[in-house]
Amino acid sequence: MTAYGAVYSLRNTINSIIRCSRFSLVGRSHQVINFVEKKLKPWQKILESLDYTSPSRSRKKVNALDGRIRDAIWRFEDSLESLLTQQVPSQSETLPEIVSIDLQSLLHDAQSLISMLNHMKESYIYEVKNMVEDKPISSFIGFHGTNSKMIGLSDQIQQFKTLVMGFNQSNCRDVHVLYGTAGVGKTTLAMQIYQDPEIQRKYECRAWVTVGRVPQPFTQISRGILAQLCGVTLTHEGDEEIGECLKEKLDGKNCLVVFDDVWEAKLLDFFEDFIPYMYHRYIHVLVTTRHRKLINAYVYDGCFYGVRFLKDEESMELLCEKVFGDESCPPQLHKAATKIAKLCEGLPLLILTVADILSKSEQNRDPTYWKDVAEKRNSVFTDAYNHISKVLFPSYEYLPQCLKMPFLFMGVFPQDYDTPPSKVINMLTAKGLWCDWTCLTDLALHYSLLLHKFRSVDKTSSESFYRKYKTCRLHSSWKHVCRVEASKNKFYHVLNKLIDAEEEGLKGQRGLCLENSILFGIEEFCHSVRENCASSTRSLLFYGPYHQYPIPIDVGFTLLREIDALTHRFYSFPLEILSLFQLKYLALRCNGELPTTISKLFNLRVLIIHPHMRITRRGAPSYVPIQIWDMKELEHIEILGKSLAAPSNVAPLEKLTTIVGVNASICTIPRLSITIPNLKKLGIQIELTPYDERNDILRCFVYISKVESLQTLKFSIRNPVVKHGHVFPVAPGSLKLPRNLKKLYLSGMGFPWEYMDVIGSLRSLQALKLRSYAFQGSHWVSKSESFDSLRFLLIEESDLVQWKPGYGSFAKLAYLSMKHCYKLKEIGKPASLTHGTHRTSTTMVIELEDCNPLALASVSQLQPDYYGDLLHVTASSSFYEKPTTIIFERRGVDHMTHRERLFHIRRRRLNVNEEENEDEDMKKLPIKEKIMKRPSRLIRLDYWARARAWAARLPDWVGCLPCMSGSYHRDEENEEENDDEYSYNHDEAEASMRGL
Repeated sequence: MTAYGAVYSLRNTINSIIRCSRFSLVGRSHQVINFVEKKLKPWQKILESLDYTSPSRSRKKVNALDGRIRDAIWRFEDSLESLLTQQVPSQSETLPEIVSIDLQSLLHDAQSLISMLNHMKESYIYEVKNMVEDKPISSFIGFHGTNSKMIGLSDQIQQFKTLVMGFNQSNCRDVHVLYGTAGVGKTTLAMQIYQDPEIQRKYECRAWVTVGRVPQPFTQISRGILAQLCGVTLTHEGDEEIGECLKEKLDGKNCLVVFDDVWEAKLLDFFEDFIPYMYHRYIHVLVTTRHRKLINAYVYDGCFYGVRFLKDEESMELLCEKVFGDESCPPQLHKAATKIAKLCEGLPLLILTVADILSKSEQNRDPTYWKDVAEKRNSVFTDAYNHISKVLFPSYEYLPQCLKMPFLFMGVFPQDYDTPPSKVINMLTAKGLWCDWTCLTDLALHYSLLLHKFRSVDKTSSESFYRKYKTCRLHSSWKHVCRVEASKNKFYHVLNKLIDAEEEGLKGQRGLCLENSILFGIEEFCHSVRENCASSTRSLLFYGPYHQYPIPIDVGFTLLREIDALTHRFYSFPLEILSLFQLKYLALRCNGELPTTISKLFNLRVLIIHPHMRITRRGAPSYVPIQIWDMKELEHIEILGKSLAAPSNVAPLEKLTTIVGVNASICTIPRLSITIPNLKKLGIQIELTPYDERNDILRCFVYISKVESLQTLKFSIRNPVVKHGHVFPVAPGSLKLPRNLKKLYLSGMGFPWEYMDVIGSLRSLQALKLRSYAFQGSHWVSKSESFDSLRFLLIEESDLVQWKPGYGSFAKLAYLSMKHCYKLKEIGKPASLTHGTHRTSTTMVIELEDCNPLALASVSQLQPDYYGDLLHVTASSSFYEKPTTIIFERRGVDHMTHRERLFHIRRRRLNVNEEENEDEDMKKLPIKEKIMKRPSRLIRLDYWARARAWAARLPDWVGCLPCMSGSYHRDEENEEENDDEYSYNHDEAEASMRGL
């Protein structure tokens, strides 16, 4: 279904031509393309009408019409851009300021296109309104589960079972939803809950309905539910009779109704009408669905539960159980089996399909065969992907029109490649397609189609409270579906072997994705590309292994809009690219200088240049050519290792919002702040010269602070020199920063901690990372009520000894990371762990990596005050022969046993008394001497031993210890990658704490 994308792309192309300041349209050219754009505008809503139809209806005829509409629009777009290319003198050394463009010869093509669209408009609308209903698929009433053992997801089963068992017995209706991608195990998990003995005892009446994409008639479903709940069969009775029967049979009983595989919200609409007749009974409804957005309006946010993928060890267990049964995996196959299970990426449906193929093979005990499967050298995984595609495909088929092209595009990225959403958005925008954060959020969180990793500031948040994530990618099974569908619709074609370049696959493709750069070195391949798709290709993407030897890629591409070749090395900037004036996205890896004629790419929006090797030049720095300031469409610049300077006579780049990786000097910063007024993200490196004063760094921040639009600032000194005797001026306002900053990363400045008061006053700041002695000094005492929005704090490589948050500061801090702080001895309690600073329960993570052991002892004394809060501590060290990690958790005071709570209160009172009794001489001592004289208060190494001794003297009725929630140890050298299981040992945890 690519007609929607074709309409959007052509409208964008026309608008770009009309708005381009370098084009002067001749004669009636403007009327010609404006006429087409006007006629295309209503087509977006016409195509979106398909989104409001039932998934139970067949879309075969509509899809065929969609393909014809797409092909017609693409033909006209090719003619338009080809004519445009012929009239722009891109081969000349320089381009004129204004280029005359005559598009009047397209009038006949434009009339033909509009005539064809008008003819197909009525047919499309008719077919959408009269789609035939499919026959019921996988829809039945009644429970048909088995008592087979379920492997994996035991934690989620227990959590959900506890939830279902814990409902209060009120006269109300509860709806809870299990959601997740197809094949993840929603139905199996629901079955385990449904047939659990404790659930059966609690819910005397139970009903199961497998709804499916094409369900049974709703009246039949209601009678099926009645038959299961009441044990009676009604054939012709109406709603009133059904209600009377329910009142008579179910009075005072608990009921559980499961709707499995729900695709439409109208089922819940019907059930809402069905519910009032059950007013005097307690009804709990459990729904499983692929897409949570379909039923968002019917269920509270807190009632959605995403079913996770299996862990590696669970995948391995499931694979071996299905292949070998009760036997264990033979030792000679264990390594290959582990890799095969890992390649399935935790999707049970794929694991079972691969296991079925393996078990039926005559070579299922042959180590060579298993190794070939693990290396994907045979067809096992391809056969498995093709088999389960029938199950997965409907999830794509019934996506909203605006989400289909962005979802298909995610298939171009290589396996296990975590892509920043900003890159996806930039590349799709360059192709002329629509994509924004809302689009990617829907695909990941609401349709469960993208795997995603959270941003650091969201690591401890609930899905209901954040919208963005750090990276995203597709599961391998979905990647296969997207690539097959994209190639069929001529959206893009993936090339790995020479056989992939056959005419049937290449003809008319709009995008090429190369997973093997060496193909461009084969004459047969280049000829095939030149003949079949060079004139229509808009995207050229290199996503295979890095190829360090340059291979030319000039095969006659003329209409390219984007090139992503960071894995394809060029010795120098390829000059043939400069003729591709329609380029909007360019990412290359090359050394050498950028040509001054780079400004010929006047449509370019994203420019990314990475060097093959990072070489620091002596003498004069390498500069980005000043002609870059003539490229008025630029939005993103990422040029590593080159200096960027702005002459005084250039006009500002109004659209430029991101500059990353460039070098700058203290004298060039002032002009940058003037020439880029709308900058949102700035990442620069400064190399200090022997003649630079360190106080000049402060002047840089003064100029940067004038860019009020700035939200992310990354500022680092490339050659930091820690000068312990150097003193920065500590006066109010010495450091200035943009007031709207959300993320701040600093490295190598050596500022005093007193400057933190300025940073703490930034009301929007959410993430702060301090590296390589960004701040210098032994004590950081923050100002009261500061850092009120900060959620993530990293301090790496610092001489900090004591971190003491002021009263009410760090109220929202969720993640604190301290790395390589060898002198760190004390970590104070932020307001995010203090009672009264928030209403909802939160989780705070403290991460210590290669820090002073006294820091761990200090953290172990922190206790959340609020009853729903959880403190999770991870401390890792590589100081010893074998790297070790200690993990433990502390819950809020109201989650303690009564004995733990009494001890906590007593400890707090003792601390208050100690502070009141401290004599004046003690207060005058330096912090270091205080620590040595008062170890019991500031370090308290014997805390856990004294806690147990004191608690043992309490009466038996009070309750039982431990005070410590638990500690976990793992051997990092021997653990599997991504292993989240830890062995629990309470006695060893206490011994390790006392042994610090």
